[in-house]
Amino acid sequence: MIINKNNGLHGVDIINYTEVHNKLNENKFSQKCILVKGNSASGKTTLAVSKYRNMIENENIKSSNILCLFMNKYQNITWTKDMIFNTASDIRKSSYYGFIRRELSLYWPYVVENCKEIKINVLKPEFASFDATNYAMKALVEHFRKSKGYFQDITSTSSKIASDLISNINNAALSLVPFDEIGTRLYNSLEVKDFLIKETYNQLDEVTSYYISKLLCNGACDYGLSFYLYNNYLLHDSRYTSINNIKYLIVDDIDEASPAEQELIFKIINNVDKAYLFYNPKGGLCSYYGANTNYLKSKLNIEYHELTLDNHFCYNDDFIKLASVIDGRAHTPYRADKINEDVPVFIDMSSQLRSEMVQKIILKVEELLNQGLKPKDIAIICPFNDFIISYELQKKAKELSISVMETSKKDRFIDNEYLHPLIVLAVLCNDYKSIRLTKEDYKNFFSFMLRLDAIRGSLLYPFVAESGLQELSMEIEERVGLAAVGKYNELKQWIENYKVNLMEHKSSLGEFFRNAFSQVLIILPKVKEHIEDYISLYESCESFINTLDKLEFKGKSSEERFIEFIRCEGSGFYSMNEIQEILLQDNSIVLTSPYTYLTSNLNSKVQIWTDINSNMWCPRNAGELSNSYVLKTNWDIDDIYTEKKEKNNVYGILMSLVNCLLRKCRGELYIYGSEYSLSGYQQESIFADILIEILSERGETIDKGDENIDKGDE
Repeated sequence: MIINKNNGLHGVDIINYTEVHNKLNENKFSQKCILVKGNSASGKTTLAVSKYRNMIENENIKSSNILCLFMNKYQNITWTKDMIFNTASDIRKSSYYGFIRRELSLYWPYVVENCKEIKINVLKPEFASFDATNYAMKALVEHFRKSKGYFQDITSTSSKIASDLISNINNAALSLVPFDEIGTRLYNSLEVKDFLIKETYNQLDEVTSYYISKLLCNGACDYGLSFYLYNNYLLHDSRYTSINNIKYLIVDDIDEASPAEQELIFKIINNVDKAYLFYNPKGGLCSYYGANTNYLKSKLNIEYHELTLDNHFCYNDDFIKLASVIDGRAHTPYRADKINEDVPVFIDMSSQLRSEMVQKIILKVEELLNQGLKPKDIAIICPFNDFIISYELQKKAKELSISVMETSKKDRFIDNEYLHPLIVLAVLCNDYKSIRLTKEDYKNFFSFMLRLDAIRGSLLYPFVAESGLQELSMEIEERVGLAAVGKYNELKQWIENYKVNLMEHKSSLGEFFRNAFSQVLIILPKVKEHIEDYISLYESCESFINTLDKLEFKGKSSEERFIEFIRCEGSGFYSMNEIQEILLQDNSIVLTSPYTYLTSNLNSKVQIWTDINSNMWCPRNAGELSNSYVLKTNWDIDDIYTEKKEKNNVYGILMSLVNCLLRKCRGELYIYGSEYSLSGYQQESIFADILIEILSERGETIDKGDENIDKGDE
């Protein structure tokens, strides 16, 4: 059947998974673009991966002629797992950002030639890390606040302002919005305007422009600037032919693609033999990160064949009904539709303090494991990065000899006992005048390196001087023992030798970390288990320092700034190898956020939702100096962003989130909340109220502490 829709021709087949799978592999489509449509957990990614394998293994298509685009590093594991092909061709599959980085690296001379803002002629760009750019922007905000009195009427910290400005750059670049429109769009969207507020947004533009200019001038680009440079100075260059040899295109989760990515996708589609797009009509969850389904609908004005999946693998129909009822009640509070009485959803709102809620969650996890559930079948979903649940869960996991897979950042570098000594050694070996380590730092350093208890480790603190380690007194030698004295003297000698070599050859901090790890720490027990942590620290160091050097900060050196950053806030990220390893484990409980859970192809039998009455489940989109909706390409620059629009947008995303979560729950759902938040504030949520109302109508009592709800007895 061919019908007219969206100004283009397309065929529509509504069929089950097996039929879709067969049709994709038979490949008897007259149209060159095939759109596979299905809700969350309907099998789209599995179909996409299967089609990719079939193209290489059975259709004899060179892997270098196929481009696969997916969302993130977690999906990369799904696309990489078990894919070993007998081919000498390049494997071209990555996230959009990964693709952009590769293309900029290969064709950087074209970008330099086209972009007059780049003043340095190098073969490859410097890609600034997330940590470095946030630190740099924070430093710039503090500088402008102190020197020029900027942002005086803004209550946010410099760190939060910096985060907003970086977010604005990213959103504008992904939405193809000119950077010089950011302040104007944000100001025009306000319902109440005055001269002072206008000045604040002028200041925002000035700081943003300074930051962008400094990076580009020195041939560096952050996340947002990578998209800006690719789309403005490379994609439309006639000499850029990299995408011309792409004959087949596969895009997973195109509903989460930004306008910038969509422009690339549809430019490629013009030249390919076949394009396979996998689309969730209820997707677009990552609106804050550029997803724009309205823009996508405007681009789908080409001829395509649509395959709509009519069934699912993972979810329970009762959960789908629950999602529908929640959505209905949100828009029409007195609707009569109800859920089935035996839907396996359990809610506990009886905790007054949050610590009570956390303990109940830990007890529930233990109970589920005792019932025979595998750790990998349990997903704890928190609306924010929850260090308290993380700590308690890790403690319980250790008791039960299982592990916890956290999808957020790892712990701070400085809290890792195998990395902390590297920071102390760096300060002892280099002339970092602005860094002052504490007695606690040295106590932990000596205790760990010399294998001493905390009391004897603290005895060595007085022997630390600016020039290095001093000779120990006889009394101290006797108290710490000969073995510790021998190790102390080896450390002392290594530091002295390094300083002598430093006079002859100035090495980078990254090179120092390599030497210190391979020559000093390598002999420690279990050190090889922390090689990934060391690599993460080294890579963060190199990128951080290179970025700050290009921004030409005055005062402290970039190396000192990195040490300062590490001691205060620096955290590691899981490497691809670590993520792959923990995803393949059956022995790990998942601790994650709603967005990561849904965008990483994770699924579980049991979901546990925490802090259900926290507004972090549906945080406000509009901040003091940011608003991702206003920075969308299809937003009218003169339009006003009203509170009504804000509520509709926020709740629309929440409903989409809840619907997709419920579709990925194969067994039971447990929901927990507390009267008071982590910060001790009383919290309320319309979302929680709706859940309580719907679930109470099943005829069972829901414990809310002082107030019991039992509508079944009314």
